[in-house]
Amino acid sequence: MTKNRLDLKAIIFDMDGVLINTEPQYENFWRTSAKKYNVYFEGFEKQIRGMTVKKLFEGHFKHIGDVEKKNLLKEFKAFEDKMSFPEISGISSLLYHLKQAKIKLGLVTSSDLEKLTRVSGQKNYDLYFDVMITANDVVDGKPAPECYLKAADKLGVEPENCIVFEDSFAGISAAKSAGMVVVGVSSSHSKNELMSECENVVVDFRRTELKDIIKFYKS
Repeated sequence: MTKNRLDLKAIIFDMDGVLINTEPQYENFWRTSAKKYNVYFEGFEKQIRGMTVKKLFEGHFKHIGDVEKKNLLKEFKAFEDKMSFPEISGISSLLYHLKQAKIKLGLVTSSDLEKLTRVSGQKNYDLYFDVMITANDVVDGKPAPECYLKAADKLGVEPENCIVFEDSFAGISAAKSAGMVVVGVSSSHSKNELMSECENVVVDFRRTELKDIIKFYKS
């Protein structure tokens, strides 16, 4: 059944690769680290996109020693302390206009609260988002749907009345498993790759307005 525009109650955004273009920095860090600890394989960078650090350690660095894990975590924290947060084109204007339209907005990220606090301090995301979910708020990170289900619950809406913007396959899987409509953002994967998982894909937000999001939702 075609969705009515009034059915759309909330718009939820992933952060890295959707609001801010940090994925190239993360890819370089984790590629270097994987090679350093001898766990690298072809396609490593693509497979880990959207994963929490906890999932990464459990899945790909579980065989390294405890001392090495502590050192890697320190290296990661030092890297995040120095990283920059360039915005995806058009996102500031879109968030402003969505807020003016009184649409409920959520942010769901695999990053921890400390990282979100730094980003939000620079980008003033607390002015736009009604709910912000981090890795600290969930037991099972993406691709599990817990983070998106929690966001919907805190927003006071049903999952089916939400649309999500995601750039990673783990995030797309999480949102779809939560029963939400998903639009891909081709900052980390190509449009062709994402179209196999999403019906709609955007490159950035320079040409995206609320009317376009409603069309995505209805389709």
